[in-house]
Amino acid sequence: MSLNLDLLESYLDGEDNEYGLDFAATHGFLSAIAVGPEFKTWFEALFDDHHKKIPQDIAEQIKLWLADIRQNMSNEDGIEFPFEIEEADTESSLGDWSVGFVDAMFLNEEAWFTPEFEEQLVDLTLPMMVFSGVDEEDPQMESFRRNGQLMDEIAEEIPSNLNELYLMYHTPNAS
Repeated sequence: MSLNLDLLESYLDGEDNEYGLDFAATHGFLSAIAVGPEFKTWFEALFDDHHKKIPQDIAEQIKLWLADIRQNMSNEDGIEFPFEIEEADTESSLGDWSVGFVDAMFLNEEAWFTPEFEEQLVDLTLPMMVFSGVDEEDPQMESFRRNGQLMDEIAEEIPSNLNELYLMYHTPNAS
């Protein structure tokens, strides 16, 4: 079976997807799973523990999508976004993607936020935090979101930040 993004997009953005994220947010979620520390129950978490209600072909496609993202990361090809990341706004596919990414990160928070990585992690995930809109009350986040040029700049950092995150969690420590 080969990866069929059209099938996934039509399911994830369609009416039948009661428990999961939309297409862009699912890609963000899977991107976090691929670049971050191991998270064994990611599939259950993705569908809010309703994973048994997901059609078998969709479940297989999602697992293939993650395998594809992981393969691209290990080949140093980076993550291919299924949309243009120039839409630098929280109300965009990148905003949705960031919501998925941040969801996956916080579902596995203890593994992500280890003392050795915490400082780097905060810097590398800042763009995702800004675009996800999670810290709406944070005045610093709000000032970022009001600055269109800054939003464009931090959007452009996301692909290289993902590569750095991947290396952080998937390279043996050079100690």
